[in-house]
Amino acid sequence: MNVTELDQDDAAWQEYVRRSPRASFYHALEWRDVIIRTFAHRSRYLIAREGSDVRGVLPLIEMDSALFGHFFVSLPFFNYGGTLADTPAAERALADAAIALAQKRGASHIELRQSFPSAEALEGWTLRQHKAALVIPLAGDPKPHWDGLSSRLRGKIRKAEKNGAEFTVGGKERLADFYHLYALNMRELGTPVYSRSFFDNILEHGGQNAQVLLVQRDGKPAAAAIALREGGRIEMPWICQDYAASAINANEFLYWKSIEWACQEGASELDLGRSSIDAGTYKFKLQWNPESRGLYWYYWTAPGVPAPHLTPDNPKYALAVKCWQKLPLPVTNFIGPWIVRNIP
Repeated sequence: MNVTELDQDDAAWQEYVRRSPRASFYHALEWRDVIIRTFAHRSRYLIAREGSDVRGVLPLIEMDSALFGHFFVSLPFFNYGGTLADTPAAERALADAAIALAQKRGASHIELRQSFPSAEALEGWTLRQHKAALVIPLAGDPKPHWDGLSSRLRGKIRKAEKNGAEFTVGGKERLADFYHLYALNMRELGTPVYSRSFFDNILEHGGQNAQVLLVQRDGKPAAAAIALREGGRIEMPWICQDYAASAINANEFLYWKSIEWACQEGASELDLGRSSIDAGTYKFKLQWNPESRGLYWYYWTAPGVPAPHLTPDNPKYALAVKCWQKLPLPVTNFIGPWIVRNIP
């Protein structure tokens, strides 16, 4: 088994990802280009071959900063990544090549964000199962989904509609509305915000398969999401709301109208994005009767290095979170992208 970094053979990579049943949106090379264009990180995409046949791929992004350290992630900023391989031997070869690369580059760790368990290839790596994807298998008709909701939740959705909530689906022309809400949410959560160019690049790459779902009231944005589609699957990785509009249940209205819209679009499943298990967002998403699909995050660490915990709920960052929440929005929008580019 021969493992090399991807150089010019982009077509072979794309074809392998296209036929792999475990591939996510983000294994395709277009998403590498979004990361490079937005954050200027270095890609280290590994491809395993047996003779002339591709047997596996592992997309890696190298991240290096004085604040958060030097490490590799597959893939940062997105919900899914990790190794795709035909055989355990190919998976092991890719894992070994990744470790050798990390050691050569002096990195502290490797993080693989997989939606599936590894074979014995990752034996010795640390596995964390602290997050899950909440995915709704869709019926062709939204009525069964409506009937399956609690009467309390249906009442909230009706209340939003009576209070003038309106749902629309758009493209780049709606990005400003989405980004305004997203920036508000991130500031209130105490988390640095991505740059607007990140989402601009996503919508540009996605074309008709990347859309902004928007709830407005009196012409003002109240809740929004970005929806990505590939085949029969729609994913909503970024969902946000104006907490000032929570009294009219704008967020509940957004979720319901997104389910209804996805059914009308003929999708087979709607992925509501990942959440930390038992967190508030996880419990909120459970109301919509999704399947909770556990995620498999694997870590290799250099000798003496503990597994990383770069999340806002880490007590180490508690003071920083509180300070961030008190900053003016223009300040967080200006500083945030410079910080978050190094937080995977």
